[in-house]
Amino acid sequence: MSSNGSMYRPQNCHQPSEYDSSTAAHYGQPKTANTYGGDDYSVPKPQSAPLNNGFFSSQSAFYGSSNPAPSGMGFVSNNAFLNVGFNVVEQGMRDITGKTVNMLPNEMKKSLSSIKYYFAVDQTYVFKKLCLILFPFRPRNWSLGYSADEPVPPRIDSNAPDYYIPLMSAITYVLVAGLVLGMKKKFTPEQLGMHATSALVWNVIETSILCLTFYIFNIRSKLRTLDLIAFCGYKYVGMIVALLSYFITDSLFVYRCALLYVSIALSYFLVKSLRLQILPDVGGSQTYSPNGNSRRIYLLLAIVLIQPLFIWYLTRHLIVA
Repeated sequence: MSSNGSMYRPQNCHQPSEYDSSTAAHYGQPKTANTYGGDDYSVPKPQSAPLNNGFFSSQSAFYGSSNPAPSGMGFVSNNAFLNVGFNVVEQGMRDITGKTVNMLPNEMKKSLSSIKYYFAVDQTYVFKKLCLILFPFRPRNWSLGYSADEPVPPRIDSNAPDYYIPLMSAITYVLVAGLVLGMKKKFTPEQLGMHATSALVWNVIETSILCLTFYIFNIRSKLRTLDLIAFCGYKYVGMIVALLSYFITDSLFVYRCALLYVSIALSYFLVKSLRLQILPDVGGSQTYSPNGNSRRIYLLLAIVLIQPLFIWYLTRHLIVA
């Protein structure tokens, strides 16, 4: 400050007019120059953070990095040592499974492979089979298809028996029975287990009696025990139709009409399906005595007529409960 009270201002300080060209090109700023003693110098400004920088942004400066941490699955998939370990464990499990299967008796191996045959189905087969069980009156070829003396899988031949439809229909029967009991305000959780056990026990009893009948009368046929189990399991489809007709209409008359129809349809279906496997082939090389033929006819009628009785017995107690 001067003696006259005015503020002292330096005379030789000038505002920089431009930067050095190289510095301006580097920082992306306009050039400003200043001269002290005739020499130009550049005043760099701090570089601002890029807006689209994945490692630094205005948000990440306050909240932290915006990039998510690598997930555990990505770490596992990119870890070569873990992948090698998983491959070793998988190979070891395959070896153990293969050795276990090889230790089983040959008869058990054949049984396991035979059961797989009955589950070789697809959606087209299931639809055609259900239509065939409920509407079997259309003329068609009922003989089974064979390839190299072995029956073709069910997904190829709709006449072949399967286990998928009997299993799923038995489970559906238990659920529909619960709906009917719920409509009558008599449902309890224990009822589902009781009906499932009852359906299983009666199916075992039915199959055992039929197999015992085959053995006592010494009847040889193309029908295998596994095929017989499948054909006896198709009655659950008719039971579901009968129960659903009562559940929808709440009418005993509709239930009885549905019961009569599914009984006739299932009997016709079983006669057409089992006739070629139980009765002797007229043009075949095997010959049977008249008594043997009559026993086969009676056995076929027994299998056919016992199915409607089971349908009536396993559904009527739900209707009149």
